[in-house]
Amino acid sequence: MSGIADIKLDRRSFVRGALMLGAASPLLLSACSSGGDSSSGGGSGSGGDVNWLTWSDHYSNDQLAKVASNTKITGRPKLFSDNADAFLQLKQTGPQFDMVSADALWVKKYMEGGLIEPFDLTSISSSSELYAMAKNFDFLNDPKGALGYPFSWSTVQIYYNPDKVKTPPTSWESLTDPAYKGLIVAENIPTDLMAIAGIATGSKSPYAQNPEQISAASNFLGALKPNIVKLASQNNEIVTMMASGEAAIGISNLGTDVRVKDAGGPELKSAYPPEGTIGFIDSEMISAKGANKPLVKPFLDAMQKSEWIVANFTTNWRPLFNETAAKALTNDPKTADNAKRLFMDSPEKALAMTLKGPAQDQQAYTEAFNRVFGA
Repeated sequence: MSGIADIKLDRRSFVRGALMLGAASPLLLSACSSGGDSSSGGGSGSGGDVNWLTWSDHYSNDQLAKVASNTKITGRPKLFSDNADAFLQLKQTGPQFDMVSADALWVKKYMEGGLIEPFDLTSISSSSELYAMAKNFDFLNDPKGALGYPFSWSTVQIYYNPDKVKTPPTSWESLTDPAYKGLIVAENIPTDLMAIAGIATGSKSPYAQNPEQISAASNFLGALKPNIVKLASQNNEIVTMMASGEAAIGISNLGTDVRVKDAGGPELKSAYPPEGTIGFIDSEMISAKGANKPLVKPFLDAMQKSEWIVANFTTNWRPLFNETAAKALTNDPKTADNAKRLFMDSPEKALAMTLKGPAQDQQAYTEAFNRVFGA
């Protein structure tokens, strides 16, 4: 596998946060956090439900069952694919959801919309296991407190089955080759696919394309469409399709090769597009109006303990921000190679990505995407 460092990507949007170590100190967070923190441990004794908008790789059913047994708090996830869809759901449903996951720059949009509540990160004891840099991304912090609990990160790249793909893809543009007809699977994330299309067609600001660039990106997706066998609802569907042979090329996260192999599939190879790519740093946020909001912090504390992060890594094989888990994985001969190869011990590699975020003109992106793939 090539290294992330080989890709020349834009890091301007968040390098400032990595340099601001201590910018959101525990004292500041404690003093300025919202009133919801007063009930951080409240409710955990009597238990209840935490309704959660998230992705399938943020939990396991065994984990939810164990956490429910230990805390009497039952996590009830509802899955989404596109950040834009989750944002709209939370905006429309108010108290229905207590917690929501989001990628990188989407977090600030949630805060600007009044949809999430800042909190004192240090009041969640599992946060002591996080890498220091993960606590200080500017897009996850606000003068009133932390906006999200940092979870995992990954670039998005191309994986392919060399047994079925005789001419390896070498770039985003190469994926439009008619030789790949019906071979490609990607997640159904319109905003991010438009961003990738923007990168493929020369945009330097893939989430802020102008009308001419949006048109070019839409045309690229039109050329790509015949080669796409399916737009998957979740990343694990990409793994299933590539393991079964239903798809031979996947636009997917780090570790897809290991997951496909674990599922009994073929040995995959990876290709890092020279045009550049996008990536995510995702986090868990507390809904401002969640009916069961007091349960979120004790639930998060239980879910984010290193033992579960180790299990999550060895299931989904993309890096997470828990340093205690990283040390356990790199010290275990069974997992050390993959932990190092997939950057579990190198969180600074996350500073080499164009971060996922909301489109500057979300409606234009959605309409351009739907012109190709339908509403």
